[in-house]
Amino acid sequence: MVLRIELRRSIAPWAGLALLVVALGFLFLLSGPWWKVPAPWTANTTTTALWLRFLLVFLWPIAVGAGAIQGMRDSRSGMVELLATTSRPGWHRAIRLAGAVGALSGLAFLLVFGVGLAEVLGHGGFVSAGFLPVVLVGLLAVVAGSWAGLAVGRLLPHPLTAPALAVLSLVGSILAWTSLEGGVLSVEYNRFGVLAPVLGQPRGALVTTAASVDAGQLVWFAGLAATGFLLLAANSVRARLLGLLPVVAGAAIALPVFPASGDGLLVPDSVAAQKVCDGPICVTRAHEDRLAALAVPGREALAMLAKLPGAPTRIEEETAPNSLAGPPARDPGVVRLDFQRNDVLLTANADDLRLAVLSGAGLPSCGHPYGGSLADLGARMIAGAYFTGELKPLPEYAGRWYASQPGPVTQAWADFRALPREVQFTRIVALRQALLTCQGDPLDTLVPGYRR
Repeated sequence: MVLRIELRRSIAPWAGLALLVVALGFLFLLSGPWWKVPAPWTANTTTTALWLRFLLVFLWPIAVGAGAIQGMRDSRSGMVELLATTSRPGWHRAIRLAGAVGALSGLAFLLVFGVGLAEVLGHGGFVSAGFLPVVLVGLLAVVAGSWAGLAVGRLLPHPLTAPALAVLSLVGSILAWTSLEGGVLSVEYNRFGVLAPVLGQPRGALVTTAASVDAGQLVWFAGLAATGFLLLAANSVRARLLGLLPVVAGAAIALPVFPASGDGLLVPDSVAAQKVCDGPICVTRAHEDRLAALAVPGREALAMLAKLPGAPTRIEEETAPNSLAGPPARDPGVVRLDFQRNDVLLTANADDLRLAVLSGAGLPSCGHPYGGSLADLGARMIAGAYFTGELKPLPEYAGRWYASQPGPVTQAWADFRALPREVQFTRIVALRQALLTCQGDPLDTLVPGYRR
């Protein structure tokens, strides 16, 4: 009964509604990165959860600010002295108020994820229980933020407290995000940034948070929630000082647990990125339906590449998140196909899949994940054409703009075909070495002086 009254007379329903509307507004009304390759939010339930954690950069300040507004209720109503004279312990009232505000804020967070889950199911995405740690930590963070706001509002009942706290939370969330978003802004990674609930963009549909991130944040936000509740219930200076212990202990435990570098924040999802193999051909469980389509053309391509020295003997799907700081990883013995970045491979036919394996003589681009240079693209196209006998655009993002400037590559291919067969072979071998080290001009390796 008392909890029901708190739900009606507190800001809890409005706080939950604000979180719900803002989150769904971002996700459906803005064409943000969450709709795009390589990590559309409908591809995998874990990816959906990661995008929701990314949006906490805007949602968490709402939860904190709403909590602060509610925390000032007793002071605004002039009931502080009256309530202090009652024999009832302070935590009796605190638990109902905190429960109402925290429950509806947390429920809104879960409802947004529920909408995301429906989107994943509707788009035929991958569903697994791998999202649970990401969602549960985010849920705890929202509750902890609302309780921290309640405590600050009760201790500092000033009209500017709530807006100031919301702005400070927003600024802190943005600074934390910039420290975690490697390669985007010139801000170095800092472990203190992981104390915020926000995460950087997933940059891949096969990744999740590292166990050390989940464990550290779980301890930290549990400590923050405990401190928020204890300060809300405290009626003495001594009780308030003791109430600070959980948040201090949480930070002391969490900070050493967090990864030492930003590269350790995200790891391959143990479920979605699990390998499913047909001999030397492997894809992930999330893209298991592509295995049958890749098996035959993949074996044919490996047989063509076998005449090269140190030729690759396996084909594996790339599972690491796309890095903006450097080229993708490469292995001379493994051809890595990136179904996340090159989403055209998800519907490619046998000829395009074979060409994807043969491009670059089995090695990926050394350029930017979403562009690259004409020299890099042209060299990998010619390497694929060396084996197939036909120059074709590659089934990848960069291949989409080849049609706008085919001249230089077409001429380089004609010059390359005019070379003796043994010279062609020698230059293809040299190209593999250039793409392995990402040194030099790949197209110049095949056709020296092609720019003239």
